Amino acid sequence: MLADITEALRRGDAAAALAAARATVAAEPENAAAHHLLGVCLQRTGDAAGARQAFNRALEMAPDVAAHHFSLATLALSEGDAKAAVQGLQQALVLDPNQLGAYVMLAHLALGRGDQAEAERNLRLAQRVSAEHPQVRVLEGYLAQARGDGERALKCFTLAVEADPNLAAAHLALGQAFLARRMWPFAEQALSNALRLDPSRAPATLRALVEARRRQGKARETLETLGELIALVPGDPVARVLRAEVLLEMGRGEEAATDLEAVLDAHPTHAPVLGQAVALLHRLGRPEEALARAEAALARAPDQDELWKVRLNVSGMLGEDAKDILDRWQDALPDSTACLEMLTAFHDTRGEDALAETYADRALAINPDLYAANLYKLRSEFPQDPALALARVSRLLPMASDALAQRTLLGWRGLALDALGRHADAAGSWREMIRRPATGQVPPPPAIPASEAPAGRIDATLLWSPPGVRAEFVLRLAKAQLGQRLRLDRIGNIAAGDGFGALRFAPGHPEAGSAARWEESLRAAGLEPAGAVDWLPHVDGYTFAALGGARVLALLTDPRDALLNWMLHGSLQNYLFLHEVGHSAEWLASVLEALADEAEASGRIELVRLDADAGEAAQRIEQALGLGEPLPGVMGRGTRFPTGHWRNYREAFAEEFARLAPVAARLGYPAD
Repeated sequence: MLADITEALRRGDAAAALAAARATVAAEPENAAAHHLLGVCLQRTGDAAGARQAFNRALEMAPDVAAHHFSLATLALSEGDAKAAVQGLQQALVLDPNQLGAYVMLAHLALGRGDQAEAERNLRLAQRVSAEHPQVRVLEGYLAQARGDGERALKCFTLAVEADPNLAAAHLALGQAFLARRMWPFAEQALSNALRLDPSRAPATLRALVEARRRQGKARETLETLGELIALVPGDPVARVLRAEVLLEMGRGEEAATDLEAVLDAHPTHAPVLGQAVALLHRLGRPEEALARAEAALARAPDQDELWKVRLNVSGMLGEDAKDILDRWQDALPDSTACLEMLTAFHDTRGEDALAETYADRALAINPDLYAANLYKLRSEFPQDPALALARVSRLLPMASDALAQRTLLGWRGLALDALGRHADAAGSWREMIRRPATGQVPPPPAIPASEAPAGRIDATLLWSPPGVRAEFVLRLAKAQLGQRLRLDRIGNIAAGDGFGALRFAPGHPEAGSAARWEESLRAAGLEPAGAVDWLPHVDGYTFAALGGARVLALLTDPRDALLNWMLHGSLQNYLFLHEVGHSAEWLASVLEALADEAEASGRIELVRLDADAGEAAQRIEQALGLGEPLPGVMGRGTRFPTGHWRNYREAFAEEFARLAPVAARLGYPAD
């Protein structure tokens, strides 16, 4: 009968094993092994109290059997009593030095407390007993992970699963390894297997399965798993918040709000959840509830800066005066550096320099290393004293751990070095800067040749300026005169639209640009194609062929100046400056070459150099756009390097400028 129990356990049939164990104990009440197996069955089915009673009975009857001590140790561990577990495991090894499971569990416990050497020692002892046992393979895999050897870990977990396909721990380890490697389908399969084999439905395994399914966009399956997890641990705020996020992605805002509100009912001052909840409530047309939630949280914990930040966001949603909230925040926490930095930013945006500097200085007096306050001081110091700005940024850089902060500071360091005439050092700082990740920018599309475009004709004027050319001033003045006729809605908008926006599609794609799609989008915007002026973020041979017949006004500066300005000051297109200066120079050259080719071939391109004679440039723009009033200028006051500044970098960016020199000459600029 004992064999029937073990066979049922081996094949994963916990119900049959438990029935056989109960029958055996009833038939042989003095059989210690039967009591022990009954405890194993009860533990598998989640009856910890029953399992303990059975294990204790087996131990009373046979105190010298190592397995009885081992089983009680596993039960203690499952209940969180690590000390009792270690004592039981050590006693099991005293009675049986070949008790493999004891070595494995002791090693896992050592790993859990960060004692890798002790874990390695127990692994070696376990390997002496059975080096290829699946539990030993799993342990070996976890230790490989601890050493940073992911490949070895994955191999060990795979071998463990192959050796014992019914070992839930092996499938769990394999699933987690796949999860770490972002191999979502494989992770899902392994974790599903682990849950199928583990009747306890461990919350940690369910959380991992949620991650694997969500990463694949399986919203329905993710919600099912989250539902099971929340049923097991209803007080888990992370699971409820995650379910709210999935529901939001599915457009089920009201259900998402219910989850977030449930979390806030239990944790009313949890700032991240509060922030999500108030934004959602406002979006759902429930602003009063958003305000009430934020105020209730502050009433409970007025000393938490993060809650004041949420309340400040609510003020923006509701159109309240932010200064009133900032004053309340400062009254509650007069020494809050977060509040002082917010006040700095508030007065900075209003052009109240003296007040902004006062608050920045107060914040830095409390903490000299504050990022936002230092950045304000850096910007205010730079025009008058670049050496002081350089000293400040050099002190801040080693402390910056965030990639975005590093990028910003490296840019400022380069600008300070540039102002001090240290151009080689400035170039080095900028090369470092562009290797840091940027956020919210769009990769520039490749220049596609005319041969790949569907030929088309339109009757309109296209307006274009390369990245790094500050055309905002001209566009703003032209808009004032042309009104609706000038289309500028592509600026700041990355939506696909008619295929001629910031994002482009490959030739032949259903959403690729064509004359018909361009005309349709123009009419949808309430414009008549004839006489319209459309600013495009990107032009190439494809654009000129697909929109044949259009007149094109290109607003230019020296391509080498444009490259520098794009790198440091961004672009109207919000195009990402690529991680190597040479790559961006190559892209810019390819686009300008397409422009020059079309200008030489068709005669429909009007090239206006904004950095040449300003009066002549203004007249040509007025004529090309049919403006009724003269332009007072063409460059405006936007942040940029002065004309010809690229010459200071002829050595530092020699290769990049050499790539641009031929097309610069074709566009009317000196080659060197």
